[in-house]
Amino acid sequence: MQLPFGKVNDCIPTDNQLPAPFPGNINYEARVAILFSGGLDCLCLAALADRYLPKGEAIDLLNVGFENPRSVRAKEAEEILALNRLKKQGLAAPIADISSSSSSSSSSTNVQGVRTVDSTFNVPDRITGYESLAELRRIAPHRHWNFVEVNIPFTEATAHRTEILERMAPLDSVMDLSIAMAFWFASRGIGHLRNEQNESMPYTSQAKVLLSGLGADEQLGGYSRHKEQFKTRGWKGLIHELQLDLDRISTRNLGRDDRIISDHGKEARYPFLSTRVVQFLSTLRVDLKADLRYPRGVGEKILLRHVARELGFVRASSHWKRAVQFGARSARMTESARSEVGQQVVDRATE
Repeated sequence: MQLPFGKVNDCIPTDNQLPAPFPGNINYEARVAILFSGGLDCLCLAALADRYLPKGEAIDLLNVGFENPRSVRAKEAEEILALNRLKKQGLAAPIADISSSSSSSSSSTNVQGVRTVDSTFNVPDRITGYESLAELRRIAPHRHWNFVEVNIPFTEATAHRTEILERMAPLDSVMDLSIAMAFWFASRGIGHLRNEQNESMPYTSQAKVLLSGLGADEQLGGYSRHKEQFKTRGWKGLIHELQLDLDRISTRNLGRDDRIISDHGKEARYPFLSTRVVQFLSTLRVDLKADLRYPRGVGEKILLRHVARELGFVRASSHWKRAVQFGARSARMTESARSEVGQQVVDRATE
């Protein structure tokens, strides 16, 4: 399929570029960090940060993953089914039920029945994060990228639940808690780095400035609800939904995120919400920002996808939106089997 990027090429301004970066001494302690899921928005921010920070300065990429009991149980069930299928073929020993498999988070069993390295924190955003890290290293090999694995066991997440609920108030929905939890632990910056031998080493980010991709989805049609509005109400419906997102972003997102991130003495920066970016995007026809006649991974955020290709990210330019609470698996952080809805008020009785 021929990607429809030609029509958006002229939309990218070239006359307001920042000055070229100045050379500096090697410094592996980063001043700037990026809330990094490996998605399109944060990857573009990382590439642009690389252009305008001193070449000898490291950049922290904060990638968070949670041990989620529901996800662990689902994965164990899948492994057991796979092993029992192999047993029927005479290729593996059976596992009678989930309780007979190890619940340890230090290792897992593959379909051949071999114990493997811990995969508890190999959440979707961790996988995408490492894929995008490889692309960053390809286009910016001179930069020292600190990919910080922020791994949060279930017990640690629940221990800080009340504290996070207090910081995100007055918002009180299940969805807000899932997002706030991911940002709180990511911005805290306590995690691990891996060396060339894949050995894990403790690391705490000292960066006081955190770059966030908030604002890209809201202005460029990145959410599934934008697609639904376009399907049911056409261009007018899409425009109305985009305007609604922008109008309420301060109360729905910015206040919560600022309270959560500043709890660690750090400040968030939102490049996609800078005045000049918002003003520029507001002057464009909506189909140059989001052409939802095209399939998922092409039409939404089409302008930013073109920017990604111009930056050299061919693979990442086709990434589609995945909410942070699902990518990091901070959603439904409970051992209960009770169903929860995103807009439901948090049940404080479980604290």
